[in-house]
Amino acid sequence: MDEPLFGERKKQTQISQLVISFIVSAFSLFSIAIGVYFGIKINPRHFVLVGTIVFIFGSLALLVKWWRDQDDRIHPKFKYLIFLLAGCVILASVSLNCYVWVPKPISCDGIYSFTNKTCMTVPSIDSCGGCGMAFDPIQLKVYCAECPPPDSNSTATNGSSTAEYDIYDYDSPTEN
Repeated sequence: MDEPLFGERKKQTQISQLVISFIVSAFSLFSIAIGVYFGIKINPRHFVLVGTIVFIFGSLALLVKWWRDQDDRIHPKFKYLIFLLAGCVILASVSLNCYVWVPKPISCDGIYSFTNKTCMTVPSIDSCGGCGMAFDPIQLKVYCAECPPPDSNSTATNGSSTAEYDIYDYDSPTEN
């Protein structure tokens, strides 16, 4: 007995449609405002997504207006198109928000620790005397490593020595 007659909608259906349309409209308008603000302030390329959201939202509003018209009703299958356009508006709004809210770049002239969110200064290679650097993970410091003693096997029997080279250096080793 509570069923509506002649294509009328239930009160619960009307309320849920209004709530969903309010949420989609509010999120879309928020995204448009954010896109315009950051488009003016930072990057005019944000206006491309703003235009896309406005175009899809305008199409959605027109289709909802036609669907709610009591005098000239369109086919009920068009509600699937309304859901599709609402999904497109939400996805375009999410993509605009992901594109606009970019975290600040990290500027660190040393080694950045993501666990502690700190920047550790690193001495230059030249100041270490060619011995390399070492990292102390407990104190979170980078310091010059101690030079190892020269290898006694580095000289050949004829008195000539071969130059040591880094295995990651792609230049061919030179002999002295």
